[in-house]
Amino acid sequence: MSSINPHYTFQYVQPEEYHFSHDSVFLARKVFEIHKQDLSLSTALDLCSGCGIVGLDFLFHCKTGHRSMPKNFDFIEVQNVYEKYFEANTIAFGSGLPQVNFLNRNYEKTEARKYDLILCNPPYFRPDQGSLSPSEFKNRCRFFIDSDFKSLLEAIGNSLAHKGSAYVLLKDLRAHGTDTTREASEILKSFSVEVVDDIRGTSLVKITQK
Repeated sequence: MSSINPHYTFQYVQPEEYHFSHDSVFLARKVFEIHKQDLSLSTALDLCSGCGIVGLDFLFHCKTGHRSMPKNFDFIEVQNVYEKYFEANTIAFGSGLPQVNFLNRNYEKTEARKYDLILCNPPYFRPDQGSLSPSEFKNRCRFFIDSDFKSLLEAIGNSLAHKGSAYVLLKDLRAHGTDTTREASEILKSFSVEVVDDIRGTSLVKITQK
């Protein structure tokens, strides 16, 4: 996949210290293209949302494509520094947003709400898989520091509605001795874990109940 984004949406605001990659916007576009269910009565979640780019981009594609939107869209992010950027991005989005909520919490604390659609571009690496930055903020964006991979997947499984779908980017870490897709299947034994696309060398995985 090209690193050039052919589906521009709107001008984002984000921290200077750490910018999201094109993986996020490509994830939003790909899910828009393949997930065509009526979402008008649905609830959705952008997990590990940062400043909200994945979820807001997805909603923008729905808006311009005259597609139904979820009636409620939650954005869960553990780093509260992102909240002001999220709020600025909802303004930049313009008219037509459904109910959106920035929830500053760890993904282990998703409460009891069930979601029909979950989008997630999580940290890619474990703390022992690469060099940590002097910046704690950057490290928390790139590495599983606030929790771990297993807890992320369990949170997705616990939050997914019966007929819901989750779309998650899983980095191939076999160079580090970790097959993330296989590990996800082993953790989510009662779910179907299917690779549905490749986004710049990262697997887009769809998770549904069996």
